[in-house]
Amino acid sequence: MAKSLLAMGSAPPPGASPELYGPDPAVLDFARRLVLAETLQALAARLAEVRQALEDPPEGGGDATQPRREDEVDEGVELILYCQLTKAVAMLLEACLALALLPTAPPASLRAEQQRAAEAEGCYRSELAEALQSSYIAEHSAATTLVLLRAYDGLRGLPASPALLAAGPPGDSEGSSGLRKAAAKSVDELLWGTSLYLRALLRLALGPSAASATSLPAGPASDQQYSRPLAALSRAAALGPCASYLTLAYGMSVLSYMDGGGTRGLPEDVRRGLGEPLRVDACGRLEVLTSKEEPSALVPLGSVSGPVRNCLYALYAAALAAAAASTAGTSAAYPAACVPGSTGAATPTTTPAATPAAPPRRLQLGWHTALGLAMRAARIGVRAAEEAAAGRTREQEEAALAAALTGQGTFRALVSEGCGAAVAVEALKVAAQLRSLLLRCRGGEDGGPTSDAGSAGSGQVDQGAEWWRLLAKVAPHLSYLGIGRHSSATAFGQCLREHLPAVPLPPEPLPPVASPAVASALAGGVLPCLERLIRRAAAAAREAGGTGQQHAAAPPGDAGPAEPTPELLALMALDACCRTASGAMAVCWMLFAALLAYGDPREAGALIATLGKALLILGDPRNGAFHGLLVQISDSILLLGRTFLDSAAARLEGGGALTPPERQLAGLLGAAAAVWLPEVSRALMTGGTSRGHLMVGLRWLPLLSCYSDRTTVRATAAAASRGQAAPAVAAEATGSGGWNGFKGTLFQSGEVIRMAFSAWSNPSVDNSARDAFAPWLAEAACTFAALRPEEAAASVGSVLRTKEVRALAAELKASATEETEKALEALAAQLLRWEMVVLSRSGGRGGGRAGAAASGPPLAARYGVWVPRLQSAAALLPASPAAARQLLGGCSNPACANQEGDSDAALPLRACAGCGGAASYCSRECQMAHWRSGHREACRGGAGGGGRGGGG
Repeated sequence: MAKSLLAMGSAPPPGASPELYGPDPAVLDFARRLVLAETLQALAARLAEVRQALEDPPEGGGDATQPRREDEVDEGVELILYCQLTKAVAMLLEACLALALLPTAPPASLRAEQQRAAEAEGCYRSELAEALQSSYIAEHSAATTLVLLRAYDGLRGLPASPALLAAGPPGDSEGSSGLRKAAAKSVDELLWGTSLYLRALLRLALGPSAASATSLPAGPASDQQYSRPLAALSRAAALGPCASYLTLAYGMSVLSYMDGGGTRGLPEDVRRGLGEPLRVDACGRLEVLTSKEEPSALVPLGSVSGPVRNCLYALYAAALAAAAASTAGTSAAYPAACVPGSTGAATPTTTPAATPAAPPRRLQLGWHTALGLAMRAARIGVRAAEEAAAGRTREQEEAALAAALTGQGTFRALVSEGCGAAVAVEALKVAAQLRSLLLRCRGGEDGGPTSDAGSAGSGQVDQGAEWWRLLAKVAPHLSYLGIGRHSSATAFGQCLREHLPAVPLPPEPLPPVASPAVASALAGGVLPCLERLIRRAAAAAREAGGTGQQHAAAPPGDAGPAEPTPELLALMALDACCRTASGAMAVCWMLFAALLAYGDPREAGALIATLGKALLILGDPRNGAFHGLLVQISDSILLLGRTFLDSAAARLEGGGALTPPERQLAGLLGAAAAVWLPEVSRALMTGGTSRGHLMVGLRWLPLLSCYSDRTTVRATAAAASRGQAAPAVAAEATGSGGWNGFKGTLFQSGEVIRMAFSAWSNPSVDNSARDAFAPWLAEAACTFAALRPEEAAASVGSVLRTKEVRALAAELKASATEETEKALEALAAQLLRWEMVVLSRSGGRGGGRAGAAASGPPLAARYGVWVPRLQSAAALLPASPAAARQLLGGCSNPACANQEGDSDAALPLRACAGCGGAASYCSRECQMAHWRSGHREACRGGAGGGGRGGGG
């Protein structure tokens, strides 16, 4: 009836949105009548009677060690009935709490009823809060559950050893074997019902953010976001000592059964009772394995989810309690009967109004203990997922479960790969949020609060490197299964987004040394983990035919697609990491720039190369989600990377210096440009309309155009000082024209500027996009005219229009510098001169162009104002695209698309014999392709060099 009540209350009318429609008025009215009739108080009194009946010594004499069969049966039946009653109370309580958490905003069509509905919902929450406080129903339920667990463990005639739970032939429903199974099932169902109401209590008690998702609240002030009735209900739902004890004990017992570790003093009878769901599952699985049936390859999430999830919620509660330790509030005075270990049996009574307010009770769990338990759960999940992925024979699984039932092993064989990954990711999320909250309270990385566990030592708190190692280990095991609303794949991506250490946005300089958080992530292997995810997602998208909506092929005869493979789920993880409601560009830069600046150069280079190969293979809008994700990452790094180069160059020009991480980042940005820009250019020049690509073109065209001979010499010298093959670098720079030649093979400068002016002047473009385009468009147009005067003169009226330049100047007048304003005015004046020269047609068409170019210098000094700065920024790049690609390691062929293995750095390479090993290739095909595309000129074996060159 309780579950039906909840289902009816949450069902919206046909056609109504579930998010906008509140509880059904008739169901809410019925729930209010239940609460006002003191149903919870009556049930609490009944539970107190159950405890008294179980705790009183049995009447009559006789040898307690030799019970009569009648007593055995009677006590077994009594236990089963009491378990059913307590479970029913728990389910009703959960239904009442869940009904209070339903959405409260009716749709606009019901405005006349909105006020009445809101008042009814507020009244229900206030009435339920009062009933919870006056009945102590949650405490009575928890206390009764603990007494039932002890009674089950010590029931006369029922063996305490879990190995005997499966005794008796299958199907025997009579006698002691049938009674044992019935009692075990009742305890299992009781714990399931208990987990439901404890979870509902914790959702309310932890505040608004926990009520909508599994995330740590910001602190005790978070309940200010609640309406007054809901805030009162949140305070009333705070866990008392018995519910806190049961919640934590439930999770602790599961952890001990999963890893064989201790339970920190948990009584053995309680531990055995709380482990009953695992034993029931193990016995059922063992019966299937020992029969002739073919066992399923995957075990459902089952009862493993509830206990572990309760443990994780208990850790949330502990963190909140520690944060709110000094905050006073209202709390009920709990009866002695509800305190763990008490033998009293007092019935609940309403707290007198004169009772003074007391500070909220806390879970007796220290910061570091909570963090340690969360990491323990993560280790269990990772190990269980790895063991399940490795596979077990039928005999191995049977032996593992038999050992677990006799206390000689663990129950991890019950956990599927997907379940293990879900547990691990959720535990890592809890651990990271606990640590983040602790560090916020400490005021940084080096100090912190004290707690029940003692002072916060850095060795105790900073488990960052292990956290990242565990996250990297669980990546291959992601699935659709999850704890809460999200799959383990999306939860994994959220962990990446929320806990990847960020760096300041440019123009802020980077610190010379990585922060502890950055160092932990890098030591834990985050760079190889991200690269592996991209490679797997790219491979899966390619195998799926480039649809971007990948699913594994369904087995023959199946009606629908099979569950996606871990490779396909990698896309979900990456998508959750990089996509945000706003500021995605800044997010991508802040996350990836830290890894590129401070990471191992070989690992960072391999990540850039892998992303470039994914763009090369699947960089097409038809590849849907994956294409969009690659574009977002690459565009954001290139766009904000250009801003970083500008700020770094300005510091150098002002007499400052760059730190080693900044120099590494500048070099890798050049490598990223060499690898990613060809795909950006191809997309733009073939009719692509990506606004991000267009902005990248606007930002990098001027920079590459300003890479003069002076910057080439400086960059080549810098490359030689870093130990690179300077002769080969210089030869290839000369042979291919360096960055200038590279730019010439990419963008058509005039076409990009024309597309940018068209996008900027489009009335459908929002103001924020126009504001972003304007200063970059001014720089690109003026630099184009200054460096390519003949080409610019010929494009007057098609690419550069005086009217558009003047409109751009007018828009920037309020926000741009005086220098920018003068540059645009000078460009507009120059365009008028070129128009006049072309119209006069003096000297013919060619003469007109020459005259236009000659008339430019007086104005060019004003609209070419960006050129010296751009040259300084360009000098930070490697000497040439070839030199930039050398920073990546791996195959030297720019068109290499080899994605074998988990990392580009792991590809076996063969050095080119002709140039002394300056170039290396993963295959003969790549070597020949690079030879034909330009390596011939750089290789000492080409053009009379005497070496074997391409035949090396």
